[in-house]
Parts: sequence; C-alpha cells; structure tokens
Amino acid sequence: MVQAGQARAMLESQALSRPAARRMRRRRVLIIGAGAGGICMAIKLLAAGHRDFLILEKAPGLGGTWWYNRYPGAACDVPSHLYSFSFEVKRDWSNPYASAPEILDYLAACADKYQLAAHFRFDTMVQTARWDSDAAVWHVDGAQGEHFEAEVLIAAQGMFNELSWPALAGREDFLGVSFHTARWDHDHSLCGKRVGVVGSAASAVQCIPEVAREAAHLTVFQRTPNWVLPKNDAPYRPDKRDYFVHAPDAVEQNRARLFREFDGFQMLDDAERYRQAVEAGLANIALVDDPLTRRALTPNFSFGCKRV
Repeated sequence: MVQAGQARAMLESQALSRPAARRMRRRRVLIIGAGAGGICMAIKLLAAGHRDFLILEKAPGLGGTWWYNRYPGAACDVPSHLYSFSFEVKRDWSNPYASAPEILDYLAACADKYQLAAHFRFDTMVQTARWDSDAAVWHVDGAQGEHFEAEVLIAAQGMFNELSWPALAGREDFLGVSFHTARWDHDHSLCGKRVGVVGSAASAVQCIPEVAREAAHLTVFQRTPNWVLPKNDAPYRPDKRDYFVHAPDAVEQNRARLFREFDGFQMLDDAERYRQAVEAGLANIALVDDPLTRRALTPNFSFGCKRV
C-alpha cells in the first residue's frame, strides 16, 4: 500500500472530472456514497466480475463520516482491530482505538489497492432517484444538473450525512465564530478564546478535552448527562505493532476475541460485564470534585438506554 495520506491525493486526482455534458452513459450499477459501505460494495462488485459501476459522492473525497469529521480528537469508539474489512485486515494500527486520520488513510489505501479511482465521481450530490419500470432503469439526478442512468442503484450514504444543529433562538444572529464538529474550522484558532460547546455526547467527549487545552475558558452546555466509560487507548509499543504485522493468525484471534467481547457488551446480556461497566462509569463521575457538577454529570437513566 502507498504511504499514509498519499493515497487520498492520488485518488482525488485520478477520479472522474465533471463532464460538460449533462447526461452520462448508462451504467450497470450506481453507488451513492464513498464511505466504508460504498468502498466495500465497489470492491465486492469487482470481485464478482462487475466493472461497469460508478460511485457518486457529494464530498470532494472519499471516506464519508471520516471525510467530514476531522475535529480535534476525532476517533473511533470501536476497537481498531475490528474496524477494518475482514478481507483487508489492517494489522499496524497505532492505537487500540483508531484516530480519524488513520481510518481515512486506511480507506484510501483500500481504494488504491483495488484500483477504484476511475469509479469515483466526487462533488456530486444526488438529489433525486426515480425508477422507470417500463424501461427497467433508474434515473438519478445530481444537484448541479447531472443525470445518470443505471440498472441497479445501491444506497450507501449512511446515517450521518446531514448536520444536526440545536434549535436555539438567535443562533443565526450570533456575531462570533461558530461551526459544527462535522465541519470544523481548522483555520480558526481557539487559543486564548472563550469557547462554548453545545452537547456532551459522542463527538463532544472527544473534542472537549482538546478544546480545553487551548481555550482560555470553556463552557459545555449539556441537555442530559451521558454514561462515559474509561478509554484505555495508550499507543501500541513498536514491538507490539511489529508482532501484529508479522503474526496474522494472532490478529485474527484478537479480532475474534474483540468481536465476542464487543458484541456481548453491546447486547447488554452479560450481567457481570454490565455491572462492571456501570461501576466504571460511576467511577469516572466520582473523579469530579465539585458536588454540583458531579450531580449534573450523573445520568438519571440506566446504563445502555442511550449510546454510551
């Protein structure tokens, strides 16, 4: 595979440019979305002997969720060794929980290895898709007047492609700088600024510690508290990474173990593990010295009723 970061630039330069003509030739398959699902589908189509397909992606590059979510601290909360395709296992993850840049590089490296560049069509937002039963064809229209036709249409746009803004009166009249975590403004420094973060869920627990290191003052606006577990994410030692790279059987065994543990944890059907998780969450909250803040951070619902 190419070096981390290089695959993305190569793929974006090789991907199809926007044609002058409004209509493109009919394809056997159209895939909406160039995230992990779309990339996996494309690789499996090639393996099955199908080359006449196009991947339509509204972003300027591949990665889906991981293209857009580049806020400080962005990472996966699924163990790294589970977070790769079973047919293209990555063995040299830097940490037990992969960072967003490393995941994005992995997806780009997969697309490069399987030669998907010619199948991508970036900067193309699908607006409508209509099935013509008489002609047995999908008519797909893009936001900039593009028209595509295909026999098969595969939706791989995922669940997180629309921004969710809080319904706060006067938000649009705010004269300061504001942005969403999924559209982080890396050109704007938070160093020495007064910063407010709205929310205390999955993205917030990753970016808040990073923001706190820079901001002169940080206020977190929380609607409801969340269960937050400790994250044992010390980087793998070089010898450990080297062991994983050169011991594929050990990685497969580790993946199987992680799957069993993670699946059991997600299903909440192991009473002992459930008890341990609750204790770990409460121990996290107990670290907060101020009693009022500690009370505000203590969930009033059972562990697992919302995403942990």
